[in-house]
Amino acid sequence: MRAKTATASRSRPDAAAPLHLVFVPFLARSHFAPLAAAAAAAAATCGGNGTTSAVIVTTPYFAALAPPSVLVRMVPLRFPGGHADFSLLPDEASAAAFFAAAEAALAPALAETILNNTYRPVAVVSDAVLHWAPRVARRCGVPHVTFHTIGAFAAASMLAVHLHGPEALSDPAVVPGGFPVPVSLRGVHVNEEALAHLPLFRAAEAKSYAVAFNSFAALEADFAEYYRTVDGSSKKVFLVGPRRPGTPRSEAAAAAGAERDPILRWLDDQEAGSVVYACFGSTCGLSADQLKELGAGLHASGVPFLWVIPTPTEGIGMEERASGHGMVVAGRWAPQAEILAHRAVGGFVSHCGWNSVLDAVCAGVPLATWPLRAEQFLNEAFLVDVLRVGVRVREVASKEDVEAVVPADAVATAVGKLVGDSEDDEAAARRARVRELGVAARAAMAEGGSSCSDWARLVGELRALHGYK
Repeated sequence: MRAKTATASRSRPDAAAPLHLVFVPFLARSHFAPLAAAAAAAAATCGGNGTTSAVIVTTPYFAALAPPSVLVRMVPLRFPGGHADFSLLPDEASAAAFFAAAEAALAPALAETILNNTYRPVAVVSDAVLHWAPRVARRCGVPHVTFHTIGAFAAASMLAVHLHGPEALSDPAVVPGGFPVPVSLRGVHVNEEALAHLPLFRAAEAKSYAVAFNSFAALEADFAEYYRTVDGSSKKVFLVGPRRPGTPRSEAAAAAGAERDPILRWLDDQEAGSVVYACFGSTCGLSADQLKELGAGLHASGVPFLWVIPTPTEGIGMEERASGHGMVVAGRWAPQAEILAHRAVGGFVSHCGWNSVLDAVCAGVPLATWPLRAEQFLNEAFLVDVLRVGVRVREVASKEDVEAVVPADAVATAVGKLVGDSEDDEAAARRARVRELGVAARAAMAEGGSSCSDWARLVGELRALHGYK
């Protein structure tokens, strides 16, 4: 009966009815953040003014990380050990079991949210790794959009290797299949696990009305177009970013009425462009030995540094201290976008997660690249070899290179190259290029910009599918 009611409601379209978007992020912080940011922006920018509204379907753990302005539908996650965040799973936990538990929790809640919702029209926007979401949306009679939390370059590279690569790629190998630019990759740069699951994700994506990337035209238009056409499909691809996470509701409540963050106050006292910021995402991923070498390298560089370790890590507990050399903050969330946008920050030592890449590009800050896993090696190739806004901390040719401890002198050398001096033409050119990208990123999200227009066009097409003008 619910399905009939939904059909009847759609048969009498009200031109003023907003498009109600149901967002379903994967249960990992790096995946949750960009979809939550898109949900927050849905009714506020680029198609706002009452034309869109949003709700996020997620678990209580991630509900605390949602923007304060977004409605949340919470469902419990039942997973052994009480683990709630995929990115924090211990090595002994089963990734496949976590994905199954996520589906068992989120899929029924998504269907109920669609069918019990009094809002019409409705569309679903879900993380690309949730391969079951397009099927649920189709069963409920609403359109679905696949949202990629990685960049178009990385997604297109993986698709090119999957479709056109030989059984065993040479090492190194140029990305095959008429790729937009010649890019050479090592075997270790290709995520074999992701490659093995690509057929499953592509089959799910084929059931979607459209694909959206958290990126913008000036950065990745060529690679988005390659992704759209390389397999001969007729899929629609939209660049609707950069969607950047704001302050989680749990942090916003704690920060209400609080003084300016000590990190930003410390930066206020530093010279413009003088500080190198080092952070390896919401999960640090570095051993105790590597942390010691990283700290020693930052000190040896002679450059003022801000080093943030968001989660308590072996050998480093909760701490916040500043010295003549720099500032170390461990065991707490830090406002990364604000840090990178601060006039004092002139470089970023990063693991090359896509959210961090976008934060740096939006702020116009060059990067020292240090990928650890997944598509981060592809992001490094994009930053260093294509955009030329980054410098490698280390060369990685094998799995052993990934696991080896990077010595302090290599860290210091990379930081020196990143910051450079007034007479270093290469460093100056790198800074100029990334500043231009920062201007383009802000323009893309402004009214009439490329991402704003793509978002408005996507909203319009989803409404048209329901018979709304």
